[in-house]
Amino acid sequence: MTRPPTLRAFFTRNFLDQRGHVPAVLGRDAGEQVTPDRTLRDAALALLVLGRAEEPERTRTLLTALRDFEDAGAAGFHELLDVTGTPHPIGDVRTPGVQALAWWALHRAGTVLADPAPAEEARAGLRSLAEAVTAADWPARLHRDGTRVLDGAVLLEQVSVLVLAAHALDDGDAFWASFLTAATERLASFDSADGAWAALTPRGEPDTFHGYRLRASALAVLAWCALYERATAAGSPDRSALERACAVLRQLDAHEHTRGRGLWDRLDADSQTRVDPLRAEYGRSESPFPAKLMSDHALAVLAADKVAELSDDVWAKELSALAAAELWRYTDTELGGVFQGQGSWFSTPVEATVPLARHVMVPPRSAGAFSVGNTAYVPFHEKHAATQLLALAALGDREQPAVTVPVPAALRPWPLERDLSYVAREPLSEGLIDIPAYLEWLNATASGLGYGLTPYRAPLGLRSDRTAQTFSVLHVVSDLMALNEPIDNRDELLAGIYATQNPDGGFGEQPGLLSESFTTYCAVLTATVLGGSDYDTEQCAEFLLACQHAEGAFGNAPGYPGDAWHSNLAVLALLALGRRPEREADLVAYFAACQNQDGGYGNQPGHPSDTFATFRVVDTLIALGLEPPRHELTIAWLRGLQTEAGGFRYRQSGPESFVGSYHAIASLYVLGSGPSDPAACRGWIAARQSADGGFGRLPGGPSETTDEGFIAVQALHMLEGKLNPYWAVIMT
Repeated sequence: MTRPPTLRAFFTRNFLDQRGHVPAVLGRDAGEQVTPDRTLRDAALALLVLGRAEEPERTRTLLTALRDFEDAGAAGFHELLDVTGTPHPIGDVRTPGVQALAWWALHRAGTVLADPAPAEEARAGLRSLAEAVTAADWPARLHRDGTRVLDGAVLLEQVSVLVLAAHALDDGDAFWASFLTAATERLASFDSADGAWAALTPRGEPDTFHGYRLRASALAVLAWCALYERATAAGSPDRSALERACAVLRQLDAHEHTRGRGLWDRLDADSQTRVDPLRAEYGRSESPFPAKLMSDHALAVLAADKVAELSDDVWAKELSALAAAELWRYTDTELGGVFQGQGSWFSTPVEATVPLARHVMVPPRSAGAFSVGNTAYVPFHEKHAATQLLALAALGDREQPAVTVPVPAALRPWPLERDLSYVAREPLSEGLIDIPAYLEWLNATASGLGYGLTPYRAPLGLRSDRTAQTFSVLHVVSDLMALNEPIDNRDELLAGIYATQNPDGGFGEQPGLLSESFTTYCAVLTATVLGGSDYDTEQCAEFLLACQHAEGAFGNAPGYPGDAWHSNLAVLALLALGRRPEREADLVAYFAACQNQDGGYGNQPGHPSDTFATFRVVDTLIALGLEPPRHELTIAWLRGLQTEAGGFRYRQSGPESFVGSYHAIASLYVLGSGPSDPAACRGWIAARQSADGGFGRLPGGPSETTDEGFIAVQALHMLEGKLNPYWAVIMT
């Protein structure tokens, strides 16, 4: 396997054109521009990170690109240009941190090029900005005129960047000492018992609704360290500044992923990672779902390294190593560059379970975001300009460490009858659930050439609408076939599915959206059970094969890190196409390394066991015709997770989980076993049918999506021993 380019080489080859323009978001490389618009933040970061005396021509080019953002009609810079260089109206604002970054970059260019003019211009510009910010009491955003306040909240991230920029541009003038004294007081106002609040309300009170943010905390650490260095250089070391930096840094420990690796982007007011729909609806515009963002990890490395340099703190070095390891893990092992990160579905508001290569429910105009109906999401296998630049600043221009492949494991064959001539042996027991009501709900999700997640056209709250998408089509078709219902719109469904195939061979959620192994599985399996093959199956197989990561597992896209979840989907799709993994032995070794002493499996080697990963591993091995190792122990572990109520905990000592229960039931079923109390389990699932006929995760609650309906219908068939075992293997 060839070594990928370094981060600097990847960025200059793929993000920079001859004019120094930086598109906001790419797919895997320059051949796939996702968001070609240019942001002031990215242009400033490019000049700060790439500008150096050894490359004066590149520095001049980046300086010219930064000047494209200059606002001829007002002080400061436009913050957003379209692909032609025309300012976007929504970029005609003054975000203090972004503007300060631009002045800092301009100063950096003057220093590198030994030209005093840009440096002096930058000092004058930053001074004007600092005066406007302090006069308006440190607002999050100002109008283009620099006086009217558009957002009166005070953000830790903004104040921290202002401190760092002022520290960098300080030429000894008394103004900078005065401003940094005021900035120090403002920075201290974010202090909490745990660390530093991410935001203050316009009244100056802690915004407990917003809680803590990894990005803001890391920048605050750097700001406090800069203040400590400044005082030390002046001959009066301020230990309190360094102590504050260490205190905020130590709070980052609470961001650590408790069941995986890396750091979450946020904590609530109680320093806990939590899904909070109220905060998303009524707080600052953001996704309700926490995520692991690689740009945040890069800032964490920079912050931890600076504290370690100033204090020789062992814990800081450990945090730096943890965050750096995650950055390398999300670096493309073939083409180079750093992916955006990873998300997760949560079984409860605080229990992250299924890995998700999307940041869902983001604000619709987020960089790199796609909208499917009333929900916008950012695919995490994108490569964002800011992430590349921050990673380069944090890691340096080094080659990626070699990826370790697990030790091979030899498994015995497992007999599997690959028969799709039927789905269910007989109907579900009479009265178990209201099937007519469910079918009415299910058929009402029809939309155009497919099916949506719900039957509702424009629902309120966080409920999805009925816009057709690949994921939902698979589940609706699966349930209709399991319930022995005719599918009269087969040709239309296949046409809709075929339209989502991309030139790379993979399929997206809708036409024009990025390919994923997840959506490719949904498309391929839907076509398979409907008897369709009028698409580029060869290119599709090549896309899936390219998703196998160096360590053996499959990821959601080529180059993206792998796990048990996406390996299952990619392998099932390959088998449906008549292919097998090219490095099957490495995949099997990876799966063997995921098994724990209790018999269950984690989503990655070293992760604790849960029902989600256990099904994905067991199911994939059986689909490949291999016997899962120590499967009797796996069965015993799974059966031990059933509660008296009938459902299953998704992990030992964890909460009951509707989706986790499906994975436990399916694991047992494909292993030829079942729950200790199937009757209680049937009742537990049936109780989750909602008043409108659909299903939700909680009894008596509103219906959710066709995913919950699929779980109920397929699991009930398994609990009654009526589902075709091979169908249970391939339809998940």
